[in-house]
Parts: sequence; C-alpha cells; structure tokens
Amino acid sequence: MNRLFLAATTALLMSGAAVQAQNAALVEVGDNVMLMPWNKSAGEIEDAKVLKDGDGVELGEIEEVLGSDANTPVALVVDFEGSTTGFTGNKVIPIDRFTPDGNRLTLKTSAAEVASFPNYGS
Repeated sequence: MNRLFLAATTALLMSGAAVQAQNAALVEVGDNVMLMPWNKSAGEIEDAKVLKDGDGVELGEIEEVLGSDANTPVALVVDFEGSTTGFTGNKVIPIDRFTPDGNRLTLKTSAAEVASFPNYGS
C-alpha cells in the first residue's frame, strides 16, 4: 500500500512540474501586439538593428518577440550572427535590457550576461 501511495505521489509531483515548465515556456507574440512603454508593435520591432550600449556598435537584429502568452511580450530574440563583437547565436533577452533609439534598439548589458541568456532555436 505504501509503495502504491509513493508511486502515485511521485507521478502527481512529476506531472505538476511538467505543467509548471510548460507555463514558464515563452511563445511568439502576434505582430500587432504592442510593446508598451515603447508604443511600437511586435511587427515594428522585428528586424530592428540592435546596438551596443555606450559605443553604438551594431550587434545584430531582432528576430522574434516572445511572451509569457501570445499577448504579453517579455523578451526579444537577438540574432548575433556575423557580429564582430564576441556576441554569437540567437539569444533570448528580457525586454528591460533594451532602450529604443528611433528604429533601433540599444542593448544595455555585458557580453558575459548575454552569454548567460538562453539560446533560441536549435
């Protein structure tokens, strides 16, 4: 009886962890979703150039806008391919690390912190 209870409890806890992990996953937001306080839509932000804070060197561009759900943007995917600054790959970076600058975005973080952010895609 104790083994059956233990097995059932373990299965319940594991399924709860899976649900929590799914809830934490980010999804692409629609192009018409607004990124407040910038007053720009996700579609307007995609393909925007990303500049390094301080010296304005181009690092890459925005590939996707991700959210906790399809209407709540929380992060941007930056494609650093071709960057000569040491930043590489596609990284998921919280929106609060960016400042809008016209049609460009300035990234306010260090290379070490960027390396710690999760990769996007493969």
